[in-house]
Amino acid sequence: MNRWFKQKLGRDLMVVLYSFLALALVGSIFMYMYMEERVAANEQRLQDVDERIDRLNVLWDDWQGAQYDSRGFLLFGDTEALERAKAKENEFQQEINWFKSVVQTKQGEIFAEDLQGFHDFYFGVILPVTTEYGQLRAEGEITETTIDPETVLALPTAQRLIEQGVVPYSPERGIDTLGPIQQIETALSDYKDLMNSEKQKVYDAWKLNNDILQFLWIASILSFAALILLFIQPFLRRQTRLISRLSIASDRLLKGEIVDLSDQMEREDEIGTMSRSFNKMAETLRDNERHLIEKNHELQAQQEELIAQQEELQAQQQELEEILEQTQQNEQHLAYRNELTETLAARDSLTAYPEIIEKLVAITDSEVGALVFVDATGSFSITSHGLNETLTRQLLDSENSVLTRAMTLRTTVHSSKQVASDHPLPYPYYMYETAVPVHDPTDDSIIAFIYLVRYKDRFTQTQMGDIMSFARQLSLSLLRMRLFEEMTREKGKTERILDSIREAVIYVEHSTDDVFVNRPLYEMFPELDDITSSELAELSWNEWRETISTTVDQEDDFLKYTDRLFTDDFPHDSVSFSIRKGEMNLQMYAERIVVGGLSKGTLLVFRDITSETEAERLKSEFISTISHELRTPLSSIYGFTELMVKKQLPNEKQAKYLQTIHAETERLTHLVNDFLDVQRMEAGSQMYDREQLDVEPVIRDMMTFYEASSLKHQFELVTADDRPYELFADCQKFKQLMSNLLSNAVKYSPRGGKITVELAHHDQSISIKVKDQGIGIPSDALDRLFDKFYRVDNSDSREIGGTGLGLPICQEIVRGHAGQIHVESVQHQGSTFTVVIPSYEYAVREQETTTA
Repeated sequence: MNRWFKQKLGRDLMVVLYSFLALALVGSIFMYMYMEERVAANEQRLQDVDERIDRLNVLWDDWQGAQYDSRGFLLFGDTEALERAKAKENEFQQEINWFKSVVQTKQGEIFAEDLQGFHDFYFGVILPVTTEYGQLRAEGEITETTIDPETVLALPTAQRLIEQGVVPYSPERGIDTLGPIQQIETALSDYKDLMNSEKQKVYDAWKLNNDILQFLWIASILSFAALILLFIQPFLRRQTRLISRLSIASDRLLKGEIVDLSDQMEREDEIGTMSRSFNKMAETLRDNERHLIEKNHELQAQQEELIAQQEELQAQQQELEEILEQTQQNEQHLAYRNELTETLAARDSLTAYPEIIEKLVAITDSEVGALVFVDATGSFSITSHGLNETLTRQLLDSENSVLTRAMTLRTTVHSSKQVASDHPLPYPYYMYETAVPVHDPTDDSIIAFIYLVRYKDRFTQTQMGDIMSFARQLSLSLLRMRLFEEMTREKGKTERILDSIREAVIYVEHSTDDVFVNRPLYEMFPELDDITSSELAELSWNEWRETISTTVDQEDDFLKYTDRLFTDDFPHDSVSFSIRKGEMNLQMYAERIVVGGLSKGTLLVFRDITSETEAERLKSEFISTISHELRTPLSSIYGFTELMVKKQLPNEKQAKYLQTIHAETERLTHLVNDFLDVQRMEAGSQMYDREQLDVEPVIRDMMTFYEASSLKHQFELVTADDRPYELFADCQKFKQLMSNLLSNAVKYSPRGGKITVELAHHDQSISIKVKDQGIGIPSDALDRLFDKFYRVDNSDSREIGGTGLGLPICQEIVRGHAGQIHVESVQHQGSTFTVVIPSYEYAVREQETTTA
């Protein structure tokens, strides 16, 4: 009865505990929701109050800004300040409207009405009066330095507002403007104090809610502590004792002792269930123990039987391991044979001979080995594995060596000899040697030997079969390598022949589509240098053609011609085109390479005809220039002589016509002389009669002549010092040089200007500069200025006549005197021609040195 009462009491306590926990949880949830609502309401009130205070501050700032701006207008006449003050009206009204929309109390309504009244008074009365007063003051109608109320009262706007009753007025006080201002400032201050007071109330309510929440939290903690101390702790203590008894029983069960839990097995709670389960487990363990003892005896008998079987398996495993080792050795030998076959079949087998002899030694279980090659003179070269220098020398030099006997007998030779006791090998066995000759299959001559050495036993028949088979493979490999080297030499010779041809060549092999080119092709098309050698080697003919066609100016003609190369319509003519926008002119023709009646390939040849094209162009220009230049004076001579023959003319006209005929004849003579000079200079037959010549008086006389014949130009000779400017020169050719330079200076200065000649001494030479202020020379024409028949083609020089031979003649004269000539020019600003010729002393000294 007592046990049943305790169990019932425990269940009742657990019900009370769970009920209390549920009530505490529900109460906490409701309290949390209530406090959360109160906090949210306080936050909303606080936000509302803060917004009102912020709006109030903005309103105050707007009012102060408008007030300062209006005062600035009155004091300084700042119209921008007045405009800013007027602009505050809308902002002020918006804030007032907001206050009207959120009014909740009577005080708020009064405050909004005061704001609206002040807004209407300030922007309807004060600003208009201020504006009118400031304008009259700016116009000079008001000159007072301080604002007089009587003057303000006399303003038309003030009078109108007084009559309308908008502005309160009394004869004693005048217009009352300070009253409304003080009233609105007081209203703003009072309302701000009200908002601060409201904010403080919100904070007080918030603090009260926090205090209540803290009180409830502390109360709940104290309630839980009391529940734990009064109810839960005794219950847990009793349960802990029961569980401890189960633990003690478990330890006793492990020690094999008898365990009695009958008093606890009668309980109806979890402890009773655990006790009954524990008792059942104890009985099961005792049954299992008896069963295991019986099994242990049975297993001992089986163990003895397994030991006997294991010994038998170990013997079988050892036998299998020996078989596996032999199989692995065979597989390794087979792999070596395959590698040897692949190596000999490769083109680079000559570089793999050390690896080949190493694998052959491994296949035949030899100790050392070597491949001995025999050249056409009978000399040996050896590739060895494990063969030291002493044994190598004995093998090659000894007359009784196995290699010498095999060379003499031209067959396989075996040898055996006992190893000396001081040999480094750990066993005193015989050394077995074999030398197998490798024959050339074409003429049966010996080209190599296979030399192998073993120290344990002789070579087996299988090993000798492997060696003989390898000898035949090596013979074929060497023959193939000889053919490959010969082909490589022929290919290199062909490439050298192609590179030695000055024309660019492309050869296309029909069977493989391989493309071969020579070095001049890369020089002709430098665009190919941007492509790597490996990429060029993989290009097909179509890719080569596309690459080259991008540089061809007449790309369609080039593609049409090359399209016919591999068709029945093979082109037997040639095609000409230019590349890189006329930089070079090429002529291309094609030839088929036929061997044994079959077309093996196609050869394309690119010939540089730039110089020939340029020669043809110069020839055409020369004929055109000669025709044009000769026709002009001849036409004049023919016309005037015809007039004099057919008509009776006065003496004056006859004299004038004769002068013209004389001038044209002289011009024709100079032109022919220029042509002859150019021809003589190009042929190298021009002779120079050199003498010691002071060029300063010569130049001065020539400048006097040109100055007399030209009224639009001023001539000046500038010398650096008083020393004579002496050259070892031909006087007539020097005059011709200066005449051409001065004539060009006059001719290409059609508007006149100053022409200056400067003379200067240098260390070993004298410089002569001819400067003009004429039309100048374009920069793109400077490089061709000294070419024959070349004339600058622009609007400034097109109307100026000439053959284009003057400057080339000047250049040849200067070169004939071991000098140099160059030009500097800026278009429309003039040109400077500089001639530098060795001085007389230096030229004579050089001539004496050459003669000696």
